Amino acid sequence: MGAQTYVEARKFADLAMIEGHGYVSLPIEQLNSHIHEFDIIFNTIPSLILDDQLLKKVKKDALIIDLASKPGGVDFDAAKEYNIRVIWALSLPGKIAPVTSGAIIKDTIINIINELGV
Repeated sequence: MGAQTYVEARKFADLAMIEGHGYVSLPIEQLNSHIHEFDIIFNTIPSLILDDQLLKKVKKDALIIDLASKPGGVDFDAAKEYNIRVIWALSLPGKIAPVTSGAIIKDTIINIINELGV
């Protein structure tokens, strides 16, 4: 569709995978320097990541969609204060496709256990 898609991550392995899929990888510590560029922001981190300091820099016509599990990752009061549109769709995968979501989580946990040799 022609969108330039940034994906934020903490781990170098994840950043490499992001680039391998053709997206722009963004280390979490650089989010502050780039957040003003984004038209649509999806959050999947289930802890406060889009706080007042970051939301100050978000475009006023941007849309934030929070998909994380509770408590979500957006300071909703600050977003409201800055008139930033936020869709609060917490835990959406589990609500819409619980069997598939559960299978993905199970597979991920098994892969982590195998990688750790537990």
